[in-house]
Amino acid sequence: MTLQQLRAFLAVVECGSFRRAAGQLAVSQAGLTNSVQALEAALGVALLVRSARGVTLTDDGRRLHARALLIHHEAQRAMDEAASASGEAGGTLHVGVGPTTTALMLPQVVPDFHARFPAVRLRLMSGLYERLRPALQQGQIDLAITSVPDDGAGPGLVSKVLFKTDLTVIGRVGHPRMQARNLRELAAEEWVAMGAAGGPGGTVLRLFDEQGLAPPRVAATCESFTELAALIGSTDWLALVPAVIVQRGFLGAQVLPIRIKERAHRYDNCLVQRAEPPLTPTAAAFAAMCESCARIVGRLKA
Repeated sequence: MTLQQLRAFLAVVECGSFRRAAGQLAVSQAGLTNSVQALEAALGVALLVRSARGVTLTDDGRRLHARALLIHHEAQRAMDEAASASGEAGGTLHVGVGPTTTALMLPQVVPDFHARFPAVRLRLMSGLYERLRPALQQGQIDLAITSVPDDGAGPGLVSKVLFKTDLTVIGRVGHPRMQARNLRELAAEEWVAMGAAGGPGGTVLRLFDEQGLAPPRVAATCESFTELAALIGSTDWLALVPAVIVQRGFLGAQVLPIRIKERAHRYDNCLVQRAEPPLTPTAAAFAAMCESCARIVGRLKA
């Protein structure tokens, strides 16, 4: 089993066909097929099934895919570390970002990081923690800055708290319940959730449960504030979001807070990485920039 064979296998899985994968890797389709077949022969199992709709993974293929991703990313990190040690920082840094940290931290951190490491390609994966956690565990991203559930980051991961999130209910300008002052007055309304129950994005479900109310009626679930602002601004739906997002105008002028007396549970926004191996020098620099920016965010929130 070689790195070349694993890269060929990963490309076929990502592209969904040998033809597209060959084009992506700039190799012949026959050569790519030979690499994958050699990998299957070395392992003694079938990894892919071809059909008219493309290729699909066998059970053995799915098991290898998770490990192949780790091997590929670790090999790339080793090359990046070697380049950094010789004073030629480059390569690609993969970072996961949650909705709150996207709005509050990226505008400050990313330009500064690019100015310091212009040769490093920064690839961002956005989403709620339910999506970012497996990407971290499988080595698809180097680190994440995002809110984390109360039960922790997850197996094989470590986290460092950057700041806490205060939440507020929001509705459109002119919403008929804009003057409501307690959650019970909003119990009959429809809501937009940002994630599943139990996670930071599903806090509205927890809030209703803590107040002894029936579960809220969830009209839609989304992962970005762009989607959320469009939905809240054009309907009578409500949502529960970080207060600082509203205070800094990230949801636009058509969205306002509804100031109820109940206080929602606060989640930690954290820097999350795998326990092993340690971050590369460029990833560590990005993490340090995030920590510095978080201290500014904390002062703004105060």
